[in-house]
Amino acid sequence: MWHRCAQARTPLKPTLLAPAFLALTALAGCQSQARQDPYVTPTSTCSYMLPTVSGARTYAPGKTAAENQKGIPDSALAYADPESPAFCDRPLSDTLPTAIEMADYVHGLNTTGLFGTLQQSGPYTVFGIPNTVLETYQTPAGSKLTAPENATLLRDILAYSIVKGEWSVDQLRVAAQASPTHSVGLPTLSGRILSAWIDQPTGQIILGNGAGMTSRLWVTGIPQSNGRLYFTQSLLLPPANDPPVTIAKRATQAVRADTPKGIPAPVAVTPAVPQPIPGHRATGGANTLATPPVLQNSTTR
Repeated sequence: MWHRCAQARTPLKPTLLAPAFLALTALAGCQSQARQDPYVTPTSTCSYMLPTVSGARTYAPGKTAAENQKGIPDSALAYADPESPAFCDRPLSDTLPTAIEMADYVHGLNTTGLFGTLQQSGPYTVFGIPNTVLETYQTPAGSKLTAPENATLLRDILAYSIVKGEWSVDQLRVAAQASPTHSVGLPTLSGRILSAWIDQPTGQIILGNGAGMTSRLWVTGIPQSNGRLYFTQSLLLPPANDPPVTIAKRATQAVRADTPKGIPAPVAVTPAVPQPIPGHRATGGANTLATPPVLQNSTTR
């Protein structure tokens, strides 16, 4: 019976298969060719763990001890937010959405259309802004930063956190030490320059906008297939008095007019702790690089 059914089938003609194959080829070609090709990225076992502190800071018990007669685990330790892995052979567009601390940042990138840029080959160096940093900035403004009327402002802020090119911690150190101004200017997607220099007392990399705002680093330089990923400890706004400029018109060294030559710019008073290795989470608790300053109002549980 099976043999008869097989004979009764109408064979597919090559003339019908050819147009179908061409149609599939055309559909495959609709995808942007600017996206990073994962097949040309060497695989690797390199990985880091991205820290998470937002859940522990916002945790509140569901029941009091008297109500919890069955002794069901209900604590920040029992239901802590897990750290998420970051794999070095994956692009920034894969790693950022998996980081709980980058949830608001990724939402902003999607809202402003910047996320698609991080899907490309780049390379790009991203100084990601943690959740609580963005939320703290939004609070005085009544959470209007993400409102449609402020889309241009939000895009400008987030574009200032993305640098063209790949910059590791070692490269930043070498460039800053070789510069007459002891700082290096990093060209951002906003068109403005983000400055980086070495804090002499601690040896840490400091970021600044040239207008008095500075930030230390939290997660320091996780390698990605299309760049590097950092987490900052505070928000850096684009300098209002520095209009966007083209990369060709600016040297790679940032000139800090408000700082005497040869003297590092002052930074905000923050705990003096050693610079951790790339992607490493410092020891837990308050007053460490594991907890951004805006989270240090109380000890992390």
